[in-house]
Amino acid sequence: MTTIAAVQGDGWCVLCADSQITEDNLRTISTKTPKIVQVGDYLLGITGDARPGDILTYNWTPPTYNGEDKIAFMGKKIIPSIIRAFDLHSYAWAKAEGDGGFDYILAFDGSLFHIACDMSFIVSENGRYGLGSGAQFALGYLYSLGTESTKTRMAATQVVKKAVKIASVLDVNTNPPLQLVFQERMFE
Repeated sequence: MTTIAAVQGDGWCVLCADSQITEDNLRTISTKTPKIVQVGDYLLGITGDARPGDILTYNWTPPTYNGEDKIAFMGKKIIPSIIRAFDLHSYAWAKAEGDGGFDYILAFDGSLFHIACDMSFIVSENGRYGLGSGAQFALGYLYSLGTESTKTRMAATQVVKKAVKIASVLDVNTNPPLQLVFQERMFE
């Protein structure tokens, strides 16, 4: 499994993930198969089933973002492009929901979106995100802090790292080393 913690700032975002891969009873620590990948101008944080993440990492051609309304762009362009990639590579995403499924955090132009396995997407009003098996622990830490604790990129970086470290102590499916990725807004 996985823990990903992310914070949305003013024109930037920061994401942090652990490095444990869990398959049945086998635990592997791997920095060579990162949970946050760059696909074009997008960052994709992957949790859950590996196959859909592999499809998006290696076979997804994301649409080009040109500064339009981000919410509409997600619904009209990004989600349909993900569904097309899954369909093209014979991944029955609509059936995967009951089998554990997946969750993603997607960053583009310095903004974060949570994509659920039913292809819905969510924008957090407070700019704090947690995904994966250790999400409750990471989110608990993120929510325990005031909003001032994540006002700057440097502060948010320390906070998301601490959130995933806490999850690694409390969640058997989360382990360091940690991967940390940052993205800034490109369009004003």
